[in-house]
Amino acid sequence: MRRSRAILIPAFLLIIFGGCYKNEPVPIAAFTFKGTNGFKIPCKVTFINNSENSYAWVWNFGDDSTSWAKEPVKIYTRPGKYIVTLRAYTESQKEWASTAQNVVISDTVK
Repeated sequence: MRRSRAILIPAFLLIIFGGCYKNEPVPIAAFTFKGTNGFKIPCKVTFINNSENSYAWVWNFGDDSTSWAKEPVKIYTRPGKYIVTLRAYTESQKEWASTAQNVVISDTVK
């Protein structure tokens, strides 16, 4: 009996936690962006999501702010170089891909 439990418990845990999920295509994370005001502060940046095979997204705008919108808009009020990352997830959220780009915002005073 002890040997049966040793096999059944790991199998049960594998089914629950490592689970069967549908075979999904691997996502591809991609985006472009456009900014107002010549990329000078204040700059409203619109992010265009070009990801494939994805159903959920997490954006990090490089200034400790985030978004879960598909195509967010971010207003930068301070000059600087911001590394914007996008993580694209499959429907089951078992697979993901990420990409990053620099967004450079200049000061209005020269």
